[in-house]
Amino acid sequence: MHLDIDLVEPNPLQPRGLISPESLAELASSIREHGIIEPLVVAKTPAGYQIIAGERRWRAAKQAGLTTVPVIIRETTAKGMLEMALVENVQREDLNPIERAQAFQRLVEEFGLYVGEIAKRIGKSESYVSNTMRLLGLPDAIKDGLISGAISEGHARAIAGLGDIRLMVEAYKTILSENASVRRAEDLARRLKSQNDRQPMHRVERIHSDELDTMAKDIAQSVNGLVKITQSKVEARVVMVIRGNLETTSSILKKFREKLIK
Repeated sequence: MHLDIDLVEPNPLQPRGLISPESLAELASSIREHGIIEPLVVAKTPAGYQIIAGERRWRAAKQAGLTTVPVIIRETTAKGMLEMALVENVQREDLNPIERAQAFQRLVEEFGLYVGEIAKRIGKSESYVSNTMRLLGLPDAIKDGLISGAISEGHARAIAGLGDIRLMVEAYKTILSENASVRRAEDLARRLKSQNDRQPMHRVERIHSDELDTMAKDIAQSVNGLVKITQSKVEARVVMVIRGNLETTSSILKKFREKLIK
């Protein structure tokens, strides 16, 4: 069926971010000549219809001057809309790695899905989902480099595995200066991490506090794990060890986070 194009609106939960003007213009030109070959997927809302999949086609159709668009109407929830939009975009490879990671994170934080559930829905492994979400820990400059194509997702995954911003930046600069392959980036990340692990930690005067011990015990009971809090004049460190599989630990951390933000 076809709907009036003005009755259709974008989905605010859409995992896809920016759409380049160049690609939109190319698609609009194609639509003028051939029309929209693949219908948009939409859901009925009180105000009209909201796009689940096909926002780029909808925008290009408006740019091409179309007054109606072909659609497939689905009955779903807000959670279902995000899932369907995510799956469609991942399968069509329409999301850049950071947009994909942000979409996964939203499914975890906003809809309470486990990593394993996300992996099953998109037909990928749990490690794929976890490693993708880890990209969100990259410094903004490296994220920008990934989005712009200065480095590939393989490079970014190797850098993200370092977990230390100073080492990430060092690895990123080396990869760019050497125009390094992904294999070289992985070797570099292993070497930097090994060197960092071998460096002796700076000795700092630790401050003992009964209050910190009590806090550590309370947190340990809350997460059913081991917690150690140490404090010096310049820093405080919290080490938390939670035992269990990925879904169990994700659930515990989610509940702990909810308590922190209350």
